[in-house]
This record gives sequence, structure tokens and C-alpha cells, in this order.
Amino acid sequence: MFRRRTIIIPARYGSTRFPGKPLVLLNGKASILHTIDVARKVGDIDGVYVATDDDRISAAVEGYGCTALLTSASCRNGTERVAEAANILGLHDDDLVVNLQGDAPLTPPNFIGKIFDLLDERPEADAATPVIRCGAENYLRIGEDIRNGRIGATMSVFDSQGRALYFSKALLPHGSSVETLVELPVYHHVGLYGYRVRCLKAFPYLPVGPLERAERLEQLRFLENGHGVHIVEVDDDGQEFWELNNPGDVPYLERALPSGKPSRSDTD
Repeated sequence: MFRRRTIIIPARYGSTRFPGKPLVLLNGKASILHTIDVARKVGDIDGVYVATDDDRISAAVEGYGCTALLTSASCRNGTERVAEAANILGLHDDDLVVNLQGDAPLTPPNFIGKIFDLLDERPEADAATPVIRCGAENYLRIGEDIRNGRIGATMSVFDSQGRALYFSKALLPHGSSVETLVELPVYHHVGLYGYRVRCLKAFPYLPVGPLERAERLEQLRFLENGHGVHIVEVDDDGQEFWELNNPGDVPYLERALPSGKPSRSDTD
């Protein structure tokens, strides 16, 4: 069966922790444009779109040769925004969508391909997301953010069949340390989600539970309503993954990203 493979990048201007971050310059180029570059490197896809409610973001995206979809300001999170965009595009229930977070320009393109592949290979999986096993440097940076009151990386724990048990802004599991990482792995969740469209369309109508409200993590809505989320362990190939969560992340991302101003592309 033919299934469309679509990447939708949700981006809003009014982030509580970091307003305007899709347009924050990283080496002279808006961060959302770096994320579009990531999506364009993924093979075997049918389209890349940015879903936003902000005209400034839309203008930057369209000027870069990528299609912007104007979505409602009432969307409560990126998944709801991606669901609305899927409806605008007229995607079918069995089509596949990856939600590539607009604040994750260091996402390796092969992570996205692995999410699409899992959904293709496992028809029982309606939602999937990747994790990276933490090394010492990544683990220490996450711990430093927590100690300093910065809300940053998300952690994940999952069962022996690769199904998510929980996601948290706290370090999981309890009792882990740099010294125990070999026998007690710690997994950094990558803010990247794949869905079968029927699952994605149902998401906005699921009740918001207390865990989602407390953690401010939308993927917990699936778990709190009895829906499985499949985990894909991925390898960062030596490039430490990090997101643009706080202004203090800008220098790190600028060191890791290529320099250069945006240039128009007509590939979308």
C-alpha cells in the first residue's frame, strides 16, 4: 500500500520559555531555516511543511522556498498544530507524518528516516519517537540545567518491547549517575515524533491528563489515555544532540551548526 511520507515542522513565535526562538539567528540564519535544511536531507519523502500561526515565521519560511501552513493560534502544542496541518493537506488515515520540532536544528536526518521505517515495518505502531543513550557529557549537561532551574532536555524510560513507560523533565531513572551509565542506561528523548495519520487526527480530542499538565509534555497524552508510543533507539554518530530550549543554548548550537545566510530553494 502506498503511504505518503510527510514532514511537518510546528513553529510558534510565542514560546513561554523563549519567545521568538524560530527566528533567533544561529550563525546569521533563522533557527527554523536550519531545521528545514534537516528535513530536506531526508530521502523518500513527499513533502516538507512548516505549520505556524505567525506571519513573521510564515514569511521567513516562504522566502526560503518552503511551504508554510497557517494554523490556529488555539493549538495547545506542536502535535495539535501538526494534526491541523495534516487536515489542511488532506492526508489519509494510513499516511505517515513526522513532527520535526522547529527548535531541533541538530536533528540528524537519519533519525527521521528510522521513524518512518518503524511505522512502515510495524503496522501495530501508531506513534513512535527516538531516544539517544546518554554519554557522560550529555548527562552532566542535563543535570546542570536541572540544578539551575532551566527546563531543557526530556528523559524517557521504556519496556523490553520498546514501548514508552514515561517521559519526564526530571533525570530518569532515579539513582543514575555518570558512574552507573553502563549498567543503568539513561535515555535522552529526541523531540521528534512519527504518527500514522489516524492516530494524529485523534490526538486533539484526547483528554489532557495531570501528567501532561505537570510535565508540559504532550506525548504523555497518549500514555495517559492508554495509547502506546514505540521507542526507537538511535545513534548520534558522535554529534551530541541538543535543542534550542533556552537562550543559553545559542552558543552551543552555533558551534555545532554550519554558518551561512539563508538562500532560496525550490525543492519543496
